[in-house]
Parts: sequence; structure tokens; C-alpha cells
Amino acid sequence: METQISGLVETREENFSTAEAIELARKDLNFLAGLALQESFQFFFPPIFLAAWQWLLGNANALREFPKLALGLPRGFGKTTVIKLFILYCILFTSKRMIVVISANVTLAEAIIMDVISMLSSDNIRALFGDWKIAVEIERQDLKVFSFRGRPIILRAAGVGTGIRGLNYKNNRPDVMIFEDAQTREAADSETESKKIYDWMLGTAMLAKSPFGCMYLFVANMYPTPNSILRKLKSNSSWVKYIVGGIVTNEKGEAESLWEELHPLSQLLTEYQTYLDAGRPEIFYSEVLNDENASVNNLIEISKIPLYPYTEQDLPQGAFILIDPATGKVDGDLVSVGLFQMYDGVPCLVKLKEGRLSPGDTIREAITMALNANCRLIVIESNAYQYTLKYWFEFICQQLQIFGLEAVEIYSGSYSKNSRIIGMFKQLLAGEVRVAPACQASVWLQITHFNPLKRDNNDGLLDLLTYAPRVPEMYGEFVQASTEVVWQEDSKIEVLSSEMTSPF
Repeated sequence: METQISGLVETREENFSTAEAIELARKDLNFLAGLALQESFQFFFPPIFLAAWQWLLGNANALREFPKLALGLPRGFGKTTVIKLFILYCILFTSKRMIVVISANVTLAEAIIMDVISMLSSDNIRALFGDWKIAVEIERQDLKVFSFRGRPIILRAAGVGTGIRGLNYKNNRPDVMIFEDAQTREAADSETESKKIYDWMLGTAMLAKSPFGCMYLFVANMYPTPNSILRKLKSNSSWVKYIVGGIVTNEKGEAESLWEELHPLSQLLTEYQTYLDAGRPEIFYSEVLNDENASVNNLIEISKIPLYPYTEQDLPQGAFILIDPATGKVDGDLVSVGLFQMYDGVPCLVKLKEGRLSPGDTIREAITMALNANCRLIVIESNAYQYTLKYWFEFICQQLQIFGLEAVEIYSGSYSKNSRIIGMFKQLLAGEVRVAPACQASVWLQITHFNPLKRDNNDGLLDLLTYAPRVPEMYGEFVQASTEVVWQEDSKIEVLSSEMTSPF
């Protein structure tokens, strides 16, 4: 048998025996896709998709069980194609008999069934598995009933809220029930409509199952609203979840696209900037990154924050570095280090570093940043034990023979952190503190996720911005000082990246 697999780089034709081709299709998602989608299959699925595929197959082959699965894939990353291939797999390689596809309306569900039938009708599938049309009994847009692979197959399309109670064809009830984009973006904006969909799914659709086992699969992406059903299922312990975003972190800790060939990282970042410029980054966070915490904060509209007016040609009148050591946060949250430059009397965050840094790494990062920017002042939030960082700054500067740096402390005062941050939002809107474009993505993300009712927000960068306007008032002579920072010739910045004898 001859099989063609089309790819972006090359098209190749290979010969397999029928048994070999069937076994490869059973084991390999890419091979199955190449068989069934010969004309449109362009990119091999990435590793995370292959892992999700094996997760689905493990549950599809379970007998007398009722697994409830929630699959969250970003918009535009081929989740519907994966589901069509999964339905095809169930028909070809499992004992499943009745597969019900439920979408926001019956037309969307019918389109999925139609494409699955198109796969079954492809030359390669018919050559390997036979012609499904030989024993057709019912062939409607919303219902296909036929005998194939030694058993009856029923494919049923339905819309949310339709009457599917008592589904029973040829004495079969649903043993696979797929909710594919059952909640629209518009429905997610309505608490009433979302509750209606959720209750119907749990109380009507899922109760129509086969008593001999049924696999439930909810497929969607997040919506920037608390009514998102995928968000509800993520916190529901009875559902098993596989949820990934469009941008992931590789083994080196670097950001990369979930599917680089389909959606390059550069393209995703450009898309993000578009949403950021429109003042709606939460749409990108939820629907592309599948972040259920998007748009928690409604205290400030990012679109109303004044545009950053300065360029690299503008000379700052001063600079300082702020450090939030993150002590006291739940689970030892991220350390935040930010470089601020002064323009027209306004502190502007122009560079930042955030991570789970040891005290020694925090010191090295801040000193390196100061030397590169010829910045003299390093300000440390010194609540709790954090004041000890000032001692170690002075110790390491002496060890490296660096002169001219001033490490000082700043305290939070009597106001709670959340109160300070809420006040800082007003300063952002008034242009009394600014964020340079290079730092906006990280800061805007923390703004949209900030929940004033929680104590454990990831808010290190926001905390830096709350302190920034106070620094020139308290330490103005160091911010604007013209004294240059100097260090011995043999103590260059590279020294800071090496291992030093210290308690860190």
C-alpha cells in the first residue's frame, strides 16, 4: 500500500504492508493524521500534543469506567483537528459504539461529524479499513448509523440545551461524549447563561451515558471571565485536566511556542502586543495562554495608562535600583529587581529581573545591573529579615573592590501591601510613575492578575512601583549624584557570574 505524508519541508511517499500501516496508525498520531488528512496535513504534532494524545487513548480504551477529562488547548492550535482524529481513532481501534459530539449549536457539531466522515472516506482509510458506506442505515447531517469494524457505529451531533435525554440507537447509549466548544465567548460573559450550560451538561447530557462505561471529554480554551466552564472544571477534583498555553517553557527555562511551526513565538508575541496596545491583554492571557486568572483585577484599565513618552535618546536625570526580596510571600514567591531612571522628576521602570533568586544571586543581579547602568543607589525593601541584604551588599562590594554604590533600606509603613498597590494604580494613571515598553508585558500581567481580596498575589513588580515615588524624596542625593561607580580593573562585571565564597 502507498501512503503519502505531506510536510512543510518535503513530501515523501513510502510503502507499507497493510498490517504495518494499521499498526502505525494505531500507535502514531502523525501517521494517522497523514493517512486521514493527506491533503491538509502540513506540520507534525509537537511533543505536548503527542502526550495529550496518549492520555486520551489511555482513557478511550478503558472498560466499564466513566473518566471525565478536560482538555484545554489554545485557540488556533488545532484542538478541533485533534478531536476529529480522536473520533476517527475510536471508530477504527476501540470498541466504542456511540459517539456524541455536543457544541454550542448543532451546526458546529455537525461540521465535526462531517469532517470525521470525510476522513473515513479518504482513499487511504478505505484501502486499509474498508468502506464505511457499505452498511449505512441512517445518514443525516446530525446522525450517522452504520456497521463498521464488526460493530454498529453511531455518530450523533447535538447542540447545547437540545433534547438528548434518553439517547438510544440500536440499544446503544453514548459511550463517548465530547463537549467541543460547548460554551461560546458570548455565553461566558453571562453568569446566567453559563450556569444554564453547565447545569445542562451535568444534569442532562452526562446522565444519558451508557451504563457499561462512558468517556466524557470537555474541550475548550479559557475565557477571561469567572464564568468560564474550563476554569470551573480545572478546580473540580472529579475531572482530570490537561491544560496548556500557547507559550511554554523549555528545559532551559526559555519561552517557546507550544507549536513553533504552526504559530512561531515571534508571531505570538506580536499578537500579544496587539492586545496590549488595545488595552485587553487579558484576552490573550486567557484564550492563548489558557490562564484562568486573567482579568481578575478591575481596579484599573490598562488602556487608560498614559503612553510611555521617552526614548533611548532622552538622557535620565538620575537612576536607582529597587529590590523586593519577596520574604513573607506564600511559597517563597519571586524576587524582583528593577532599574528605575528619572525623567522630568518621574521614576520610570526600564529594566527588571524576576525569579527565584537566592540572596547571593539577588546581590549579584543588582550589582551587575547597577554597574551596567552607572547607577549608584540600591534600595532594598527591608521588612522582616530582609535588612540583612544591606550587610551582604556592603560585604560583597568590599570583596570585589567596588566603590561608590550605596545600599539603603525602605520600609512599607503602616499601610497594607494591597492598599499600597491600589494607591499605585492611581499614580500610574496620573503619570507619576511609568513603565518602559520593555517591562510592560510583565507588569501588565501582574496588574491583570492582581486580586485585592488575596494576600498571596504574585505582585513583586507592583510592589517595586509602590516604593519608586518615595525613593527620590528619601534618597535624592544618591539618585541624582554625578559620582561615578568605579571598580578595580580585575573586578569586572563578569566576576559577578562566578561562584563566590559566601553563605549563599
